Amino acid sequence: MSQNSFGRPGQIRPGLAVSTLFALSLFATLPPSVALAADPQPTRKDSSAFIKPKEVVLSASVDPAEAKAGDVVTYTVTAKVAPGWHIYQYKANPKGDPTRDTYFDFFDPAGLKPVGDWTAAKKPIRKAEPAFNNEILEFYENEAKWSLKLQIPPGTAPGPKILRSQAIFQICDASSCKPPARSTLPDVSLTVLAGVGGGTNASAAASAVSTPPAGSEEKGAADEAALTSEVAQKAQQGLLSFLLFSAGGGLLALVMPCVWPMIPITVNFFVKQGNKNKGKTTGLAIAYCLAIIGVFTSVGVLVSFFFSATALQNLANNPWLNTFVALLFLAFGLSLLGLFEVRLPNFLLNASAKGEGRGGMIGVMFMALTLTITSFTCTFPVVGGLIVMAANGEFFYPIVGLATFSSVLAFPFFLLALAPGLVSKMPKSGDWMNSVKVVGGLIEVGAALKFMNTAEIGFGAVPEDAWFDASLVLSAWVGIAAVCGLYLLGLFRTDHDHDEVKIGPGRLLIGSLFLALALFMAPALFGTPPKSRLWDLVVGILPADVGDLDRPAGAGGPVANEGKSKATSNDPATAEREEKSVHGVVWGMSYDAALEEAKASNKPILIDFTGVNCANCRTMEQTVLNRNEITGLLSEFVTVQLYTDYVPIGSLTKEQREALAEKNQLLQIDLTKEATNPFYVALTPDGRLIQAIGGYRTPAVFSEFLNGALTKNKDQDKAKVAQADPAH
Repeated sequence: MSQNSFGRPGQIRPGLAVSTLFALSLFATLPPSVALAADPQPTRKDSSAFIKPKEVVLSASVDPAEAKAGDVVTYTVTAKVAPGWHIYQYKANPKGDPTRDTYFDFFDPAGLKPVGDWTAAKKPIRKAEPAFNNEILEFYENEAKWSLKLQIPPGTAPGPKILRSQAIFQICDASSCKPPARSTLPDVSLTVLAGVGGGTNASAAASAVSTPPAGSEEKGAADEAALTSEVAQKAQQGLLSFLLFSAGGGLLALVMPCVWPMIPITVNFFVKQGNKNKGKTTGLAIAYCLAIIGVFTSVGVLVSFFFSATALQNLANNPWLNTFVALLFLAFGLSLLGLFEVRLPNFLLNASAKGEGRGGMIGVMFMALTLTITSFTCTFPVVGGLIVMAANGEFFYPIVGLATFSSVLAFPFFLLALAPGLVSKMPKSGDWMNSVKVVGGLIEVGAALKFMNTAEIGFGAVPEDAWFDASLVLSAWVGIAAVCGLYLLGLFRTDHDHDEVKIGPGRLLIGSLFLALALFMAPALFGTPPKSRLWDLVVGILPADVGDLDRPAGAGGPVANEGKSKATSNDPATAEREEKSVHGVVWGMSYDAALEEAKASNKPILIDFTGVNCANCRTMEQTVLNRNEITGLLSEFVTVQLYTDYVPIGSLTKEQREALAEKNQLLQIDLTKEATNPFYVALTPDGRLIQAIGGYRTPAVFSEFLNGALTKNKDQDKAKVAQADPAH
């Protein structure tokens, strides 16, 4: 994802919750005939005319303007800057707040393959910059030129090609700077002539290390997934197919761990509302359900459109937001335990008798917004494709799809919201209500620890060095489960309990289950986690270093970690090549290194687009990728993991890790038109897309995906050999 004009990736202006009405009005007024965008679009929309500086003029050209298939041409961007102003050097993925360095989004290379990276025509000026506290910076005055070599793939049909790119830049003078801007360059026309070119240009292209945008080369059945996401393909099949697919995604989301922390906070909120309103919470429950649908849809569409397709994922991983959510859960948990009373500020409440009702509605909206933001850490497969469509300016299908998806997601929360009202009608409901509050409060304190881990990672820690790591969080959960069980079985009472607590069948059963859960999770603290489907679910909501808990007894873990290595270099390109993890097989972290190895070994590439804070990614790593039948297939690939939230390489700075994550985000969107984690992409050894699949998948489905990719790669190899040697 690229940075926005005035802030860091994923930041949101205040008041987005109010945008619900706007999104719902669009849903009601947009005609079904709104078509999917046909032309490629930049990752982010151009800046408004008010932001684009008038002191710089950008142009683009290609040399030669006519070439044959196999030839290499040079695409050049020229920036002419007004006297007194300067534009900054090129960097592949600049970081900073705000953006200073120049870079490019080559969003439509028309099937041509980039060879190497952008190069400047001359060395930049290097001097202290007054506008940035006299920091030594590199920039150009008067005129700057950057060039990128492009190879026309062999076999390209003759005819015109239109090359399109976007420049992202900032200009400054001696005392001030213009806001960072994004500007799509004028179209550049290249004519592909009949015949076969190449010669020295072709050999130069073959020897260069490049990272071509796979899927933008040869048009064929194997490349279809690179052109449209799975959800976009469903939209092209018709509205009914699209709606069923979106609803199915909502059902799948209900079993994913990302939404689980909202279960206790929902129950606890409506317990408190039931106490205040004597159990009459049906109206608030309906409002909560509608708020989830409205906020999920509007935030998903509007944030993606105004910022980028990965803005919500970045926002969900924002350290300050996660700190706030952790403190919120902690405050609600301690309040339910009776330590203090959480009240909304007076200015949010009406002084009349309707004040409590208004406070309840504000709480409902706030909880709906919290559910929306926290759930985007899952980047559900259906949602991932829809927000990419919204980021490209499409509205009808994203609004309909997100509304359908969130309706299915919201329904169980509607039932949860009604539950406290039903409990209040039970015999001795006061005792039951207090038990629900105590247990719910303890669970919320446990949930707060996971959000503290996410915040700690966001502030710069790598998973294995975090304070709130998997061992600490799991220890707390084991203790909380044991305390809940002992409490429900009547072994102790709180200050708010009745003088004599009677243990009925309900409390006896639930208390026993809590104790069983504590005993179930405890062995994992000693290196022997249980092997069951329930543990697979627990893995998904534990911190990212959960794999370190699985150590073979008496071995200290050398077998499980064979091939794992930690980077020592502080150079990002080198560190990516040094860092290796193990999930069934050894996974690298450098896409360039994977391309090199694939070409040398003639193996296909498997990319795992993953995330440190991705619950479904942990579940796949711990329950699917390490299975014997899967590791055998994975060994046939060159495997590489590309993190899209934070790259967990301890030898790099926080800014460097974020820069690498942003590069991986852009690569994923370029390859798949998806913003989903995990997302698995199979490529040929020369970087062409074979097929892709996203989200948590069962071992059987994932095995079928890997076998299919291997078969397609072999078929393409045979076709290539036959084309090169027609006699055979």
